Amino acid sequence: MAALNRATKATYVIHDRIEAETSDREDHTFCGIMFPVKCKSILPIDHVVINSVSVRGALGPLTVWVSKDEGNNGEISMNKKKWIKIYEQTHKPSFVGYKELDFSANPIVLRPGQVRGIYIHSTRRGDEAIVYDNKEKQKTHDDSFITILPGRAHVSEKVFGSIPIWGWGSAWRDNREFVGQIKYGAVYRLWNPSENMSFGDNFRGAARCLLMCQRRVDSPFSKLPDECVYYILNMCRWDWVNDTSDGLRRRQKSMRRLAQQAEDNVLDDDEGNFAGEAQMDSDNDEELDEEEEHEYMDEDSSDESEDSDDSDAASDDGYAWGDHVTAHDNLAYNDAESESSEDEETIPQDQLEAHYLGRESRGRRSFFRARAHIFNLFHHQVQGEVNAEIEGDHEE
Repeated sequence: MAALNRATKATYVIHDRIEAETSDREDHTFCGIMFPVKCKSILPIDHVVINSVSVRGALGPLTVWVSKDEGNNGEISMNKKKWIKIYEQTHKPSFVGYKELDFSANPIVLRPGQVRGIYIHSTRRGDEAIVYDNKEKQKTHDDSFITILPGRAHVSEKVFGSIPIWGWGSAWRDNREFVGQIKYGAVYRLWNPSENMSFGDNFRGAARCLLMCQRRVDSPFSKLPDECVYYILNMCRWDWVNDTSDGLRRRQKSMRRLAQQAEDNVLDDDEGNFAGEAQMDSDNDEELDEEEEHEYMDEDSSDESEDSDDSDAASDDGYAWGDHVTAHDNLAYNDAESESSEDEETIPQDQLEAHYLGRESRGRRSFFRARAHIFNLFHHQVQGEVNAEIEGDHEE
């Protein structure tokens, strides 16, 4: 019966406690630090469970917040309503060693590919509460399970406060890095036919070999039904046949490269069409009279000045004295998987040239597409004004 009802994920968290420790240069100390954490999709894991974070400094009354499980699209909201408080406790100063903030009773759960923000804040007066660093690289920490990205520091004693302790300017400092440790565990996905492509080459080869043996009449495995073979594979961990995270990473990058090449081949067929449309619209615009063009540009410039005045007036609404507009901007992050220098050295030179040429051709296609849309917009607006003048002349 167990063979017919196979589990899809492990019922245990890995026994080895994983510690993601960042660099520690002690560039700054202040009230708080906010940073994104991404769960990677390299290994066949169902989710990652973050149980605690560790920080150092003067500490004091600390709270830990996590952004809600919502689609971020490269940004994390700074609105307090979009965050959940998962930890609150007062700690004594710890300037040398890290102090663990254990929220295992309410852990942070990350699915593969998911990004959530972590915000650690202290209401202690002064500027020594939490140690953090300047941004030094694109990723603060990167391992097989999670990626810690650079974030922003907080210089306000109020949680999510927009006014710094000195009363003016922005309360947030971009391009800052978390300093400390994150302790977490991972729940693995278990093998099933539908999950076969999530496993490494060695595991998939072992599964194929086992099924081939089961199909041979002279093999002892031939007496087992398919469900029993599936159950045996279901009970095997992803790394029992010497698959490694580096091997899975290389395989994913190769698959992304092939997918990008296929997309380039499709876009190349449309490049001529976009260029032709852009040239046609350009010829139509050149036939417009100079007087109509000047009239249109004058109206557009006046509208632009009015819009700028409205935006300046709107920017002042809803903000207290000493507040700063950028204090309310969302935290933007870049979680794209970049090609490392080690991987690029193993790629043949002709493939690298084709890769970068493909980027250039995609940029040209985007330029032609944008220009075509702009020409169409100008053409329709000006043509509408000309038609209106002609109709007015006929009525007179």
